Parts: sequence; C-alpha cells; structure tokens
Amino acid sequence: MADVGVAVLVKEVVRILGSVANQEFTLLRGLEGDISSLKDDFEQIQAVLQDAEEKRVKNNAVEVWLKRLRSASLEAENVLDEISTEALLQSLHKQRGFKPRVRAFFSSNHNKYMTRVRIAHKVKDIRSKLDVINSERFKLDLTPSAPTSHVDDTEVVGQMLPDRETSSVIHDTSVIMGRNEERDMVIGDICNKDIGKHENGEVRVYGIWGMGGLGKTTLIQLVYNHETVNQYFDLKCWVYVSENFQVKDIMKKIIESIDKSGCTLTQLQTLQESLQSKLRGRKFLIVLDDVWAEENEKAKWEELSKTLSCGAEESIVVMTTRLQTTTRMMAKVPELQHKLGCLSEEGAWLLFKKLAFAQGREGGDTSELELIGRGIVEKCKGLPLAVKTLGSLMWSKSSTHYWQHVKDNNLWEFEEINMLPAILKLSYDNLLPHLKRCFAYCCLFPKGYPITKGELTMLWVANGFIPAKRGNNLYRLGEEIFNCLVWRSFFSVKANSQHDEYVMHDLMHDMARHVMGDDCLVIEPGKEVIIPNGVLHLSSSCPDYQFSPQELGKLTSLRSVFMFGEMYYDCNIGQIFNHVQLRVLYLCGVDMNTLPESVCKLKHLRYLNLSHSRIKFLCESIIYLQNLQMLLLKKCGALEKLPRGLRCLRNLQRLDITGCYSLSHLPRGIKELSSLRTLSFFPLHKSIFPFLNKSVAKIGELGSQNLLEGKLSIRGLAFVGGLSEAKSANLKCKTNLSDLALDWSEKAFPRRKQQMFTYDEEVLEGLELNPCLKELKIHYYMGKVISPSWMVNLNKLVGICVSWCHNCECIPALGRLPSLRSITLRYMNSLKCFHDDNTNKSGDTTNMFPSLQNLDIFYCRSLESLPSKLPKLKGLYLDECDELVSLPDEIQSFKDLNELKIENCKHLFERYEKEKGVDWPKISHIPTIRMDPPRRWQ
Repeated sequence: MADVGVAVLVKEVVRILGSVANQEFTLLRGLEGDISSLKDDFEQIQAVLQDAEEKRVKNNAVEVWLKRLRSASLEAENVLDEISTEALLQSLHKQRGFKPRVRAFFSSNHNKYMTRVRIAHKVKDIRSKLDVINSERFKLDLTPSAPTSHVDDTEVVGQMLPDRETSSVIHDTSVIMGRNEERDMVIGDICNKDIGKHENGEVRVYGIWGMGGLGKTTLIQLVYNHETVNQYFDLKCWVYVSENFQVKDIMKKIIESIDKSGCTLTQLQTLQESLQSKLRGRKFLIVLDDVWAEENEKAKWEELSKTLSCGAEESIVVMTTRLQTTTRMMAKVPELQHKLGCLSEEGAWLLFKKLAFAQGREGGDTSELELIGRGIVEKCKGLPLAVKTLGSLMWSKSSTHYWQHVKDNNLWEFEEINMLPAILKLSYDNLLPHLKRCFAYCCLFPKGYPITKGELTMLWVANGFIPAKRGNNLYRLGEEIFNCLVWRSFFSVKANSQHDEYVMHDLMHDMARHVMGDDCLVIEPGKEVIIPNGVLHLSSSCPDYQFSPQELGKLTSLRSVFMFGEMYYDCNIGQIFNHVQLRVLYLCGVDMNTLPESVCKLKHLRYLNLSHSRIKFLCESIIYLQNLQMLLLKKCGALEKLPRGLRCLRNLQRLDITGCYSLSHLPRGIKELSSLRTLSFFPLHKSIFPFLNKSVAKIGELGSQNLLEGKLSIRGLAFVGGLSEAKSANLKCKTNLSDLALDWSEKAFPRRKQQMFTYDEEVLEGLELNPCLKELKIHYYMGKVISPSWMVNLNKLVGICVSWCHNCECIPALGRLPSLRSITLRYMNSLKCFHDDNTNKSGDTTNMFPSLQNLDIFYCRSLESLPSKLPKLKGLYLDECDELVSLPDEIQSFKDLNELKIENCKHLFERYEKEKGVDWPKISHIPTIRMDPPRRWQ
C-alpha cells in the first residue's frame, strides 16, 4: 500500500501523539521533550507529503525517503501503542491485588521502571531517525502544500453513497441489463434432459466461457435463482473452484453446500461414497464457478464426473471458465457450450445510466453528462464489470471536466485484456485514502472466499484503518465504508449465500494484491515463497509451512496472520507467538485444545479468531491481552470454559461464542466488561453444590450491559429463580438488540419438577423485551400459556419462532403486531389454538396479521385451528398436524398465497387432495401446492 500508506500512517501517528492520555504520562516521565519533538517533526513532514507523492515517480531518492519515513512511522506507532498498553497492564496489576503486583515488580517484562527505560531507548532511537528524515526533506527540495480547508473523511464516506433504496440495486443481480435472452436460453437447455444426453449415463455438463469481467457468474446467478430452475431441480449446489482444481476439495464443498455444515472427511473413497449417497436418484443442479482445469488435469475431471454420474437423468453440472479448452474438456456436447458475449450497446448504456444517474447525485441538468457518458460506455466495449465500475464511480462526479477526462483517458488504448484492470485501477485511485487501505487488506483472503460485512469491519477496526473521531462508532463507519465499496463494485454478493456473504471478483482481488505490494505475503500451495523485508500482513493457505530462521527474521514487523486450511488443520503455532507486534490472529478451524501460555506476549493483539476450532479452554494468561477487542470462538463445539479472568479484558467489545454448546456457564464478572457490544450466547447454570456457583455468572450480570447489539441467545432460563431475578437482566433497556433467543434448555428437564414449571411464566414476564426487537425465539418453555404483558408492545417484531414448548396450549396474541412477517411453530405437543382465535371471537377481527407472509407449523399434533385473517400470507407450511381438520374458509381470499405445503396431515390430505378432496377447489388457485399423504399411507 505504498501509494497511500505513508500519508495515512503519518496522519495517524500525529493524532496519537496529540492524544496521549494522562495515565500514560507516568511512563513518559523525562521524555516529554522527545515526545513533543516527535510530534513537531511528524507535522513538518506531513506538510510536504503531497509534494513527495508527486515527485516519487520521477525521483528515486524521494521514493527511498518515503520508504524510510514509512519504516519510522511504523516504529513510532508500535512504541506509542506499547506505551498505552503498559499503562493498561499496570492498572491490571493494581486491580488484581498484592501478589500479582509483587510478581510484576520482579518481572523484567512488567516492572514499571525497567519498562520506562526500555520505552525511553525506543523513543530516543525513533527521534534520531526522524531528525535525519526531517532534515533530508530540504535536500530533496520538498515544499509544504498550501493549507486547505479540513474535510473530515468520515463525513465524506456517507456522501459517496446513493440513498438506501437506490444503492440496493447493486445487490440485485437483475441490475445487469441485456442478459434476459441468454438467461432464458440457458434455462431452456439445462431444463431439457434430452439436450446433451449421454448414452453411458455420464452426467450432463453445460459450459459457459469468456474473458474475465463479462458477467459469467452473474448470468449463472440469474439462472440459478430463477423460479423455473427452482421447480425443475430437487437439489441445487454452488461451488467456487478457482485455479486449484482438486477433486477432494470440490467434493467436500458440494457436501458442505448440501449439508449446510462443515465436512471433516479426508479420504477420496469416503468422500465419493458420502457424496453419491446424497445425490443418488435426485434431480440436481451443481454449479462449478470459475474453473481453471487444464488439459493435463483431464483425469481429475473424469474422476469427479464419474462420482457425479449417479443422479436422475435430469441432473446437470453447469461450469464457468475463461478457457475454451476447459469448456470442451468438461462440456463435451457442442449444444451445451456457450461463449458469453459482451452486452449490447443499449444494454450497456442502460446499466451505466442506472448507476451513474441514480438518485442522490449532486448537480442538476445531466444532458451534457449523458452525451459524454454514452461515449464512455461505447469505449467499455460491452464489458459489464467495466460499465458497473465506471457507472458507480461517475455517480459521485458532477464535473463535466472530469467526465471528459475519463472519456479521453489513455487507458482506452489498451487491449481488452489490459483495459479492464486499468479501469478498476482508475476507480481505486478515486477512493479516499482509508478506503484504499480497507480494500487492499481484503487480498489476504483467498480468491472466492466468502466475506461478511461484520467480519471485515472488525478487521479494519483492529488494524486502525478507520479514522477515529470522538462520538463516532467505528463499526458504523466501517459498515458505511463496506457499503461504499459494494456500491463501487469492489465486492459483489456471493451466489447462493445464506448469511449475507460477499466475494471479490478475481480481477479485483488481483488489483488488491498489486496495490498491497510488499506490505503483504501470501503463501499458496505450489508457489514459491519470497518474503520481502518489513512485510506487515501474512496470509497462508499452507498452515503447516515451516519458516526458516532467516525467513522469521524478515517477519518481525508482522501485524496480521491469517491461516487457511482444511477443517482442523495443524499449525506451527509457536512460531507465530514470537511476532509480538501482531494486531490480528486469524486461526479459524485450527486443530488445538488450547492456546499456549506464551499468548501473553502478543500485547498489541486486537483480534483473535479461533472459530470452528477444537479449542477446549483458553489459558488464564490471555488476561494480559489488554488491547483485545474481538474474541471470536464461533462454533467451537468442544469449548468447555472461558478463563476466570475474562472480566479483566476491559477493552473487549466482541465476544462471539455462538454454537459453543459445551460451555455450561460464563465466568463471574461479565458485568465488568463495560465496552462489550456483542455477546452472542449467555449460558446459565446452577450446580447442586452451592460453593461452585460463586464463580458462575448469573443473569443479573446482563443488567448493565446496555450497549449489546445484534444477536443474543440466553440458555438455561430454567435456572432463573423467578420474576425479580428475570427482571435483573434489564432486557427492556437493550435498544440495539435485534435478535433474541430465550431457551429454558432441555438439559434442565431431569432436575425440574412439575411445580417448578410455574416459574417459567413468571420468568417470561420478568424478561420484558425492548420494543425495537426484530426476531424472537422461545425454546423449551414449560408454561401452559405464553402471554407476557409486554408482547403487545413488540411493534417492530418481524419474526417469531416457538419450539419444544410441550405444555403450551396457546401462543401469544400476535395478530395486532404490525411488522410481523413470519411465524414458526415446532414440536408444540399441547398447542390447540392461536391466542388470537379466543380473544377475537367477540371482538373486531379486521386488520389481523396485517404483514404476515409465512406461517410454518411442524409437529403440532393437537392444533385444532388456524387464524382466519391472513391477508398478506405468501407461504403456508403444515407438517404432522393430526388434529387440524380444515384450512381457514377464507383461504380463497388470500390473494398473495403462492405456496402451500401439507405433509403428514391425515384430515387435511383427505379433504384437500388434488382433484379428489371435497375442498380441493378452495385451494386449486394457489400456484405451488405440495400435498404428501401421511407416512403410514406411503
């Protein structure tokens, strides 16, 4: 990131030097003059950086000077971070009592006097280097730039986006114009089993090929999500393949796509058997996106093809590639080979116009710009990625002069294969400096790797890429930056994503690697490892790679380490913990039971991700990571306990323990984590031995945690004593929580007596929720009724799911909730009716369920009736509802109902069976009906 790194670094160092906190002065005693001189030097250098950036291209001496400045700035940033960290550690030693203070005093690492000496040497060393650098600016004839009015970058980001409604078009694949004919052609071919049929039973393959940026993936997304395709195929899978065509990896990805969970199989034969058991006899569509298999890898493809040739004859594999040879090798039938062409001139113009002239842009009359815009579009030669990139860029440009500059740019002189990267670079060059850093950092993820907005935002915050400003939430700013990059086509929505995931186009990824330069080291299988000096970020897809002592010597400045491998990969973790400047440690899926005690060396660490690993517990020395902001342990199924000293991590903001179901409780003191914003899981537990409960967090510790946002699951509510203890959670004040799960836990059943179930209704009443909540789940509640007084206040509730509440005879009154769109009921053995059925028999039944679109009921064998007023219902799904005799008589008036599924419902099957049931005419107008007889009839 040489083109933006120095200016941003210097600006950040100046900011930190100007905001050294009072508690850090004790460490700087005697160094006040040096710190002041450092600030002066950096400010003087900052003034000439614009001139240096302009001269670096033609003057090699300036380039060398900037590199030395970069190195000194990084050292200064590290030392300043060390000062603030030592202040936090000294506060920690005081907090922990007499013995820890004594141990710290006799420790060379934590003795405050030795620490002060060590920091003094570093500060003076940096000052010496900077004095030389500052004096050399005169020899290089670098002149200060004229002062300009200060514009806050954090405010500008919001101005780089259209309004919310308009910007959503970039998330919609239908924004690509002029592909409808090709979409329909592909759908017609893949949904016709007679086209390309092989006599030997080999699976059919449809191949789409063409140069990068043509929109191959986008076209297949349009096909993949089309209703005709959804109805034709029983099963759909999407796999991103990329350059490394490995049969086992592809099989694992297909299995994971089907199962919606990780696959730990490693042997080819077991993978083949598992995959064929899932595909055999089914009508499936499998997309292999971005395939690079060469002729010499034909045997690999044949192995995979043989495995996939077990489905119904309608099954097909659709692949995309840049190579015609790959298409011919895999899609052998000419009728199933399609070369994707460019957009038509009109289609390209409509796409460009939709983006460049979206609502919210500055300027009035656009007629002159439209004339220039048509000239720009003509030069894009119908390449969709070029049109999208320039369209979203030009939205933020109101100057006719700039539009003309783009139209006359010499980038159009490149051949097509080089023109597109030049256009992407033009768009990148127009980003704000901190947006450039945020984008370039994403090259540390492998090509095609799914990324979420939340994950990236945390990484940007941990690295200090988002400009800090008092009063601004860095995570909100990070989301705005991400939305801006999506709008500008640097990211696109991942095909078939279930979790709002995004990916970078391969060409965007290549550009990110290019602009990152020597700041990053990416280790990939089969590629030579060349380590540049001063590398800051490491990404390895070979986690077992052994660094030589000489190589480790070049990695002392590392700030990020990413490890990617198969599920439960081995990693030489000891080598990593010697890199004490680390801010980010990404070890998803690593195979280890715990972190070594030496983790305490990583005192700069902000982000630690051990999700999907086999970790069982975290060592107590983790409390020395006083800068730690994000601790991510998602789906660590073996995790049994968190460290007792977790409460000491005062800067912790994100604790993600989603899916850590072996974790029976949280350690006492969670309420002391005053910066906590995300706590995904709060397990409650009460031992039969009272002395063991002293170290266990109770629900009352949530009381003061009013910054919590996003999702929270509270499990073990059976251990809550009653109304007052439930109220102590203070859930009504948590305005930023959007998704809440209340779980009484099946594990408590054996110890619960029947009379204890009466507490459940008290506890539910005490858990008064904030009216801003959007999603609510209730599990294993054993009361007879769900009717808390606060339920009617949930005016923003969008979805509710109630399951495994075996004693519940009636669910709450939901009909008047204005925003409710989805109701799911599962395993409710005693449920007889909706509360609204009783309350409205003598009252007004108009305006009931005004927004409800989906009603899903499974295994509610005592249910006798459904609500009669469902004006907006789109989907009704009923399974194992034995006592349900009929559907609402008003179902014929449900104008929006387009899908009805009835399975294993004896009375309903008899009454509504197609062409035979007495009430079949009442539902025959519904477009999609699936009616399966009870299992004992099959």
